[in-house]
Amino acid sequence: MVVVSILLAFWIDAWWDGHLESEQERDQLVAMREEFSEGLVGLQEVLEAIQQHASGVEELISLLKEAESESVEIPGQLLGFAIGWRTSDVSTSTLDALIASGDLNLLKNKALRADLAQLPAFLLNVTEDEIMAMEFAESIMSSFLAREGLAEAAYANRPGLGRSGAPKTATVTPSAEFVGLLMARRVHFEFALTGLPSIKTYLEDLIGQIDAELAHVR
Repeated sequence: MVVVSILLAFWIDAWWDGHLESEQERDQLVAMREEFSEGLVGLQEVLEAIQQHASGVEELISLLKEAESESVEIPGQLLGFAIGWRTSDVSTSTLDALIASGDLNLLKNKALRADLAQLPAFLLNVTEDEIMAMEFAESIMSSFLAREGLAEAAYANRPGLGRSGAPKTATVTPSAEFVGLLMARRVHFEFALTGLPSIKTYLEDLIGQIDAELAHVR
């Protein structure tokens, strides 16, 4: 009876430890799923904004090329797109905490663990391009517009600002430098429009794996 009691006590302890680990794993998976789902919503908003910015810059390039060397009235909104930028800002705070504490190893699914561990590096490839685009817009492009006397119209019409009384148009003298800078902005947008959907797909895949795992975690 004594031996049976000891073995039963060990079994109960092991069962309870396993139960706590399963509860902890479920909590971690649910927290990451919520965070990634919010990230998907934010990514869609950023993608739509960047597509709008890219279209505006394309229109601005076309207007400048058509005008050749003649001054032309440009909608202020297009100048706003020339210095507008958005970053994805996908939150991974739950995952970061798991990696830092080593608790990511508590997840039983090896494939899911591997994909989660690779997510920060995957995001970094895109965010580096975003930072470069942001710095270009805020320093090089804005400095050029300031020299040309167009900074006020550009910033007053910057997407999301919506300042009342902003100049509706601005007189712009086309130049190879301005077109070249806008072409660089177009490249930045192309990187974003390629990179952000890949992040979206990665997050959707992770959410699918998490859902499958939650179905088995008791």
